[in-house]
Amino acid sequence: MPKFALITAALLFIPSPIFAQITFADSSPTAAPAKPAKGKSDVDKVVCRTQDTLGSRLQAHQVCMTKSQWAAYEQQQRDEASGLQARTPAMSSR
Repeated sequence: MPKFALITAALLFIPSPIFAQITFADSSPTAAPAKPAKGKSDVDKVVCRTQDTLGSRLQAHQVCMTKSQWAAYEQQQRDEASGLQARTPAMSSR
């Protein structure tokens, strides 16, 4: 029995990050053009971003859109957030 107690006590003092899974997100785009196309404006430039997967702390995925598409996406997210805030009743403090 003392061996079991000793092993249990030793396991309690091992830092928990040892057991955490470490993942590295690759921030570079998977397929980048060799040369930038001439005549393309800055709004047509493709930008890739890593986004977290909903419901998971460990998974992420890469989303690629043009700068104008990212601007429209961010505006849509802001509009949805402000719409949710407008529909949610304010909490009254007592």
